[in-house]
Formats: sequence, structure tokens, C-alpha cells
Amino acid sequence: MTDLQLYSEISSLPSDLKQEVFDFVAFLKQKSKKRAKSSHSINKVEEPFVAYSSKFSDILLTGPVFSEEQIQKVEETRKSINEWRTK
Repeated sequence: MTDLQLYSEISSLPSDLKQEVFDFVAFLKQKSKKRAKSSHSINKVEEPFVAYSSKFSDILLTGPVFSEEQIQKVEETRKSINEWRTK
């Protein structure tokens, strides 16, 4: 339907129905604005800002590490689990 056909159809309506068409168009515009607004808000997620005293990479590099004894225990446990699975 072209704009001219739509205008012609609306023009031929009684005045009370024209008011309903006007209200419906206003509703659609409002709905469109809300949809556009909500799609923008979904894409713009605000992440909290936290000020750390050191860089994250420094924290990872200087974090706790396993001792040789702990590593040995993990390897033994893995070996034991693998043997159990193949039985």
C-alpha cells in the first residue's frame, strides 16, 4: 500500500475512527522509541570500575604456586584415577 492509498483510506474514515488511527500511530511511535531505547541499553553494559593497587598480570605472576611435593601428589592422583578408569 502506498502512502497515497493509505492517506486516502484514512481520509475516508469517520472522525471518531480517524482519532483511533491517530492514537494507534502515536502508540506505534512510542513502542518504536522504547524498542530502540531498550536495544541500546542492552548493548551498553556498564562494568564496575575498581581501582587496584597493582596490575592484574602482576597479581597472576606473583600469585601462589604449587610446591614440588604438591605437584608430585597431583601427578600420582592423576595416574591413580587413570588406572581406575581403565579397569
